[in-house]
Amino acid sequence: MLGHQNKLDTTARVGLDIGHHTVNGVEVVERASEIVIRSAGSAAIPGLRSKQDLPEPSAVAHAIKSLWSSARFASRKVVLALPPTAVYMKWLHLEAADEEELEQTASAAASRGAPFPAGDAITDYRILSWRCAGSRKVYFTLLVAASASIMEDMLNTVESAGLEPVAVDIGVAAAVRSASSRTQASGILWSGQPKAHCIMGAKNTTIAVIRENALEFARTVPVGGNDFTERIAEHAGLSWAEAEKIKMAPGVRLNGECAMVASGGSGEIRVPCEQVVGRLAREIQRSLKFFKSQYAEGSYLGMIGGTTASGGGALLKGLDSCLQDHGIEINGIVNPFAGFSVAAESGGVQDVGDNAAAYTTAVGLATADYWHAARDEDLEAVA
Repeated sequence: MLGHQNKLDTTARVGLDIGHHTVNGVEVVERASEIVIRSAGSAAIPGLRSKQDLPEPSAVAHAIKSLWSSARFASRKVVLALPPTAVYMKWLHLEAADEEELEQTASAAASRGAPFPAGDAITDYRILSWRCAGSRKVYFTLLVAASASIMEDMLNTVESAGLEPVAVDIGVAAAVRSASSRTQASGILWSGQPKAHCIMGAKNTTIAVIRENALEFARTVPVGGNDFTERIAEHAGLSWAEAEKIKMAPGVRLNGECAMVASGGSGEIRVPCEQVVGRLAREIQRSLKFFKSQYAEGSYLGMIGGTTASGGGALLKGLDSCLQDHGIEINGIVNPFAGFSVAAESGGVQDVGDNAAAYTTAVGLATADYWHAARDEDLEAVA
């Protein structure tokens, strides 16, 4: 987990998840030993006209200001998530005599593989397992590199909206932290059995594997909610904004043939989405197959114990059934607010409605233990 931290002495903060179309925020307060949800809300980022468009910093800042107004957040201290494009993750077997040598080797390997300059990379690693090889050891490691320049740009945007960033995390780490703490997989054969979780966003879907509440594997693929919007626009001859509005309208769903059924200006619209669902299913299958391949065939270490989902893309009704028809069993859509108390004096989560899964990353950001374990460094990697 990457952390950009300021020293804190506060019991209120907002987990701020800046997406492609929206910014989602969840404000929590600490009351004794309990974390309470004070408020939650979402605001659209204006100005996007196509799948390829990237939000302008000024538009993001505008959306953040709108969110603070509509959700009535009291705190201006925020915890942020780096987007998938700013994070490189890889799994390698690295040989070293000790962990000091491993740290040097892992840092070099992460910098070398990252899709941004080595001087721009903040690196970290985690040992997943190891075995002896004579006088040395072979470590199966998770390597992480994050772009310092993208992080800086994001911090500048948030600060221009009048907020105080107190930590920066990896989005997938925040999401799986929230998902794993809110759900319990059924039928687990033993406590070390891994679980799969899919975070479905607008531009990407991240397939993650969690073991004992810790991230063990993650792969991001370029398939997400925008692909469904693009299909509507192409099929119905609509603009991107019009297609997005139809996709987000109440009652929209995927039927048994993976066709999106929605209401348009001239009546019902049926948009074939089999190709999008098929691409997503294949990417999930490939990701989980790669994870399993790291262990001996039939080993419990590689036996996935169920798949859950979160993110705005997971809210599309019927998607879970369509994925199941393609061999991907979705065992549940995460509600990250389950089990939390809600403050009575604020807006709470009353405006969230059926969109709770879209707030999974924001909840994970807000509830992580940054403030009680702050270190002296301004920018550091937290294993």
